[in-house]
Amino acid sequence: MTASAKEHDTPARLWQDRLLFVAVLGWMFLACMFPLVDTDIWWHLRTGELILERGGVPYSDWFTFTDAERSWIDLHWGFQVLVALLHRAGGTNAIILFKAAVITLAVAVSWNAAGHRLPAWVKAAVWLFPAIAISGRAFERPEILTQLFLATWLWIIHRLPNRPRLIWWLPPLQIAWVNCHSLFVLGLVVGACWVVDRLLRTWANGRLGLTPPEQEPEPLVIQLAVLAAVVASFANPYFEEGAMFPLEVFRKFTTDQQLYASIGEFQQPIEFVRRYGFGNVFLLAEVGTWSVAAVTFVALARRQRWSPFRLLLFVAFSHLAWKASRNTNIFSIVTVVVTLANLDELFSGWASTTFQRDAGDTGSTTTTPSREARNGSGRFVTATMLLVWCAFSVAVVTGVWHRFAIENKSFGLGEQEAWFIHGAAKFAGQPGFPDRAFVANNGQAAAYLYHNGPERLVFLDGRLEVSSRETWKVYNTVLAAMAAGDFRWQEMLRDSDGVLPTVILDSRYSRAQLTGLLNTPGWRLVFADAAGAVFIDDKLARKLSLPPADPEPLKYPPGMRPR
Repeated sequence: MTASAKEHDTPARLWQDRLLFVAVLGWMFLACMFPLVDTDIWWHLRTGELILERGGVPYSDWFTFTDAERSWIDLHWGFQVLVALLHRAGGTNAIILFKAAVITLAVAVSWNAAGHRLPAWVKAAVWLFPAIAISGRAFERPEILTQLFLATWLWIIHRLPNRPRLIWWLPPLQIAWVNCHSLFVLGLVVGACWVVDRLLRTWANGRLGLTPPEQEPEPLVIQLAVLAAVVASFANPYFEEGAMFPLEVFRKFTTDQQLYASIGEFQQPIEFVRRYGFGNVFLLAEVGTWSVAAVTFVALARRQRWSPFRLLLFVAFSHLAWKASRNTNIFSIVTVVVTLANLDELFSGWASTTFQRDAGDTGSTTTTPSREARNGSGRFVTATMLLVWCAFSVAVVTGVWHRFAIENKSFGLGEQEAWFIHGAAKFAGQPGFPDRAFVANNGQAAAYLYHNGPERLVFLDGRLEVSSRETWKVYNTVLAAMAAGDFRWQEMLRDSDGVLPTVILDSRYSRAQLTGLLNTPGWRLVFADAAGAVFIDDKLARKLSLPPADPEPLKYPPGMRPR
């Protein structure tokens, strides 16, 4: 709020605003509290454990027999060590609580990054869509730290005109980021947009609806800090390979996007619309987030005012959101800050005019509502928004929210029932089993690696930054042949001694392969539970004296039982 507005805030109103802020954070934390469903956490955990045991990060692949010689730029190592330590201390529950806390902290930082002159109820209303969008992808992944680092970049930049020394926090922030997640480059994107903004406003010199740049920080300080932030990106175990690695990630979901079209997080939002329509609440929230921001830009343009910094951010992160659904959270974080900053600029002009009228018209008989009436209305709207967010929290805890969102989630801790192939992975790790495994669901390969790696290896797992294009193509060819009952897939998997790997199929996403392999001569189902199945060739099964297993548990895993 403006200084004039703050003078008329009562202690009750301030406490009401704080409660509303806490209510928004409370909902965010609760919405992130659901049993573990993300498969990637298992290879992250195993890698973190190995880094702690070996005292060093990987430089070549540790987990596959197909791409063992390929380099592995593991910029996630900081996150992996952190979750490994958390897992030692409190198991998966500690990781879930950590995830919820980090995402909530990112929301808190974003809330305070912009919109200081806005009433709390306006900010709470603006946060409705972004918070829902963020909750839809609240998984235990390194990207949760990217959300926090990105929010901190935005918080610092919005405070630089009044606190210029904060700029020197950007290089160490970048060092922490580059050693936790490959999307550290987004900090540099934010910095580049801010530098371009200052250059444009300096050139415009008050023209074209652009205000002159702030006096602080000084140009030399900005140049040195930006250079330091760029150099900080090289402060990782892989030096220039790590600094340039985001280009590889960008290629995966742009140039090679069609190759990985079967992976949901690599698909464009428009693909979800084509398949499922607009029935997904999280997709609707993302569209709502974008639409509200666009309206604020139009409103500023009508007043012949605009911010190159905010417009560049909006365009850049809208592009990322359009290219892949995995970018929903970072898009939401940036866009809500942009929206709040736009509204703050709009509100400041309205508020200054209103308070000037109040000061000059105290004896007037005008019908303009009094300041007391407006304050009373503001308290009512704030209380209403407080009830809305509290109701949202109740809906999460009671399970109403997840049923409404049509998610396979529930409020709580632990792991989703029969979701991971732990039983199959442990069974296939017994002595006598092959030291190679083909896990049909590349995500579930992480659970196998957690229990058996790196002594036993997989054909392919979810680390797409490691696997080659050729490996990915062969993997999909094998899956298609296995489902069709085409026996030629076996020749693609034999090693130099003619030995076939263990084949592990999950009960949810490998059902076609299950049917195909159950009807393939020479293969025996030796283990089955509600989550997964283990197949080995008949000769090895007889050698290990393993009888055929009953496939009945695979038919209806939890969440897929017929009504």
